[in-house]
Order: sequence, then structure tokens, then C-alpha cells
Amino acid sequence: MEIHKKRDNKNKSKHELKQKRENIEKITEVIENKKKIPKEELGKINNKVFENIAFAIGIMLYMYFIILGSININTASFITDLKVFSFLTLFLSIILFEKSFKRTDKKLCIHGIEILVLAFETLIAIYNYSLFVHKFKLIIALESFTFGIYYIIKSIYIYIKLIKDYHKKTNDIKDIIKEK
Repeated sequence: MEIHKKRDNKNKSKHELKQKRENIEKITEVIENKKKIPKEELGKINNKVFENIAFAIGIMLYMYFIILGSININTASFITDLKVFSFLTLFLSIILFEKSFKRTDKKLCIHGIEILVLAFETLIAIYNYSLFVHKFKLIIALESFTFGIYYIIKSIYIYIKLIKDYHKKTNDIKDIIKEK
């Protein structure tokens, strides 16, 4: 009789272990499904990231055209062009600040600050060109890469932040705690 009891206990324990494994597999499957982000949400996140990358490309092209101008345009005309570009970028940043103030939009304000920095960089480029003619292309290229690195870091930060925000928004733990 003892042998039969041991077998029954072994069978029960095996059955219980099998049941627990199945439960764990179901739970991990539910967790994995919760981690997946729907395509619509992922598309929104990617659009915000690509918007910043587009800004980086635009600014880097702007700097590239400044380098081309320094090569192909005579000195007096180039300095005048830099003054005009500096004024236009400053004017653009003011417009962005005004729109962000009216809408209370942080994103427009940040873009305004970035364009303001670009305006200062363009204004400083006048003096860099006057003082360091031979190193001017290198200076502008380094500024361009600095903007590129800034926007890459910003895009990574935005991507991570939006993913975390999505997971916080869809988290069921708060609902479960409130029910109990």
C-alpha cells in the first residue's frame, strides 16, 4: 500500500508541476504580448524620431552650403550672405518662440532654441571666417557634426521616453491594485 501511495503522490506532484509550468508559460505569453507595441503607436513614435533626424539633416545641409559658399563666393559677398543668413535664422527662431508661446507648445520652443543656437553659430561664423580663413571649413564641419550628434542623442532619448510612456499608459498593475 505504501508503494501505491508513493506512486500516487509522485503522479500528483508531476501533475502539479505540469500545471504550474503551463501557468507560467501562459503568464509569460501574456507578458510578451503586453510588451509588443501596436503598429499605429510605433508609427507615431517613429514619426517623432524621424522629424528630429530630418531637422539634423536640414541643419547639416545648411552648414554644408555655408562651406560651399566659402569656397565659391568672394569674401565680401560671403560675409554679407552670412549676415543675412544669421538674421533669417534669428527671425525664424523668434517666430517659433512666438508660436510656442501662443500654443504653449514645448516642442516648438525647443526647436526655437535650436534655431537660435544655429543663428548664433552663423553669426560667429563671420568672425571665424575673418580670423581663421584656412580652418573655416573644418570649424563649420565640426559644428555640423556637433548638431548631428545632438540630434541623434535627442532622437534616442525621445524614442526611449515614448516607449516608456506607452508602457506606463498600458500598464495594468495600477488597475489590479485598485481592484484589491
